[in-house]
Amino acid sequence: MKKTLIGALFLSAGTLPAQAQISAGTKLLSTSLHYSYQTTEEVLNSLNSKQGKLVYEEFGFVPSAGYFVTENLAVGLTGQLSVRKRHFGTAASGPGTITGVYLEQKIRTLSGGVFGRYYKFLGEKVALYGQLGVNYQNNYYYFSSRYDSSNGRGLYAYLSPGLVFFPSNKIGLELAMRGASYDRMTNERDVINSSATKNTVTTSTFNFGFGLNDLNLGISFYLGRN
Repeated sequence: MKKTLIGALFLSAGTLPAQAQISAGTKLLSTSLHYSYQTTEEVLNSLNSKQGKLVYEEFGFVPSAGYFVTENLAVGLTGQLSVRKRHFGTAASGPGTITGVYLEQKIRTLSGGVFGRYYKFLGEKVALYGQLGVNYQNNYYYFSSRYDSSNGRGLYAYLSPGLVFFPSNKIGLELAMRGASYDRMTNERDVINSSATKNTVTTSTFNFGFGLNDLNLGISFYLGRN
């Protein structure tokens, strides 16, 4: 009876669909995009409690290239360009107007670094992955309300989860989250049209991005995969 039961278990296991793998030597090329747009009605105490519309926009572009050093594990290089904008305006306001109030904040980020990505397949067509990376980044900030700008430089480390659907062996459609990150930045503030000495500040920050606004859509190509 025991032999029959064990034989049946092995037979049923042999009929389960085999999970796909990505073999060593496969080359990875991927890119992802992110865009978010939000508007809220806000009251700014710094502007004598004026009420207006606060608009937040963010765009991100992340290209990557990697090589699978072993099965399902890739290492490689990645870069990032992101632009974030915040606008606050009251009635009849806008750039160049004299009625109402218009404030603007811009943050531009450029970064590049190394990453490692490991895949865990859930079947033939779907896989989860975790990506660990370290980047060097440069940030540029501009604040119209204070007529100043600043530059930041430093290291950025992150751990992000993702999901890949494979319509074919060589193409993957990705859905990734920003995940958890840590950065240590040194910022130099420069007041526009002023001879004042630059202020230098070093900050360390932990960030967590697991919401809908932290989703990135991407596509990846697996060159040389069978």
